[in-house]
Amino acid sequence: MQLVDHLVTHRTLHKAARLLSISQPAATGMLNDLEQLLGLQLFTRSRQGMAPTPATSALLDKVRTLLNEFNDLTAALERVGQGRDTVLRLGVVPQAFVTYMPQAIERFRAAGGGALHTQEGTGRQLLDQLLAGQLDGVIGRLPSEGLPPQELAADLQMLPLYRDEVCVVARPDHPILRERRISFKRLAKESWVLQRRDSSVRQAFAEAFMRAGLLPPDPAVETATYIQNIAVVAGSGLLSIAPRRAAEQQQALGQIAILNFRLGVEPMQVSLLVRGATGHNAMLQLFRQALTDSIGP
Repeated sequence: MQLVDHLVTHRTLHKAARLLSISQPAATGMLNDLEQLLGLQLFTRSRQGMAPTPATSALLDKVRTLLNEFNDLTAALERVGQGRDTVLRLGVVPQAFVTYMPQAIERFRAAGGGALHTQEGTGRQLLDQLLAGQLDGVIGRLPSEGLPPQELAADLQMLPLYRDEVCVVARPDHPILRERRISFKRLAKESWVLQRRDSSVRQAFAEAFMRAGLLPPDPAVETATYIQNIAVVAGSGLLSIAPRRAAEQQQALGQIAILNFRLGVEPMQVSLLVRGATGHNAMLQLFRQALTDSIGP
């Protein structure tokens, strides 16, 4: 599998053999044996190097997922041999991390859970890492552009956790909070700090304005996460949007205030996403219970 991966990446037997610390004739023999075993031609040879066949391209995602899982197994064996906890690898969108992860981690550890490694990113980034075997689970939303190809999506399991709406936030003394009636036209005149265009929160913002017959305002500041937006809002006159549950926490701390205004878009569904191959992981099941207990009914 490593030979196939290296050949796809580097296109030469010489470099693939060097990366595997074997001779080039040995790599050639290995490839010939593999093609004979599978009954498939995996690469075409030419003066330009090795080019993967359609069969190899179709299998490549699975090959790389297995390699990632094997690397994880090797790391787990090393940790167990050293008397350390195995690691649960979780991808978490910032909203869920701020809102529920601290309580879930506390419950998980109290119930005998092992070490946790968390990774932040967009829903698309985290889902791709999950499908590639780089993560054991993802707490987040499905990407706005939908599921991956059917053959990959079929391996996904989804546990709905909670739904959260998007709200408009400002600093606690912002003049707009004193206004009785706020419209989309009024909001369009304000300056905004927003997440990147590919974030689900930003896309909900755009949808809300377009439903009102207006183009969404371009941000004065664009950031990677809504957490950065809230920090900017707390110290400036800019407005932003944020998941309501997380915004309520910051409002309780006096950092921001939530406008009495409904954007009118569907609440976002946050789920625990796992692959079928790892869904029965004992540590993952333990964390899943800790998370659902933290969220409550």
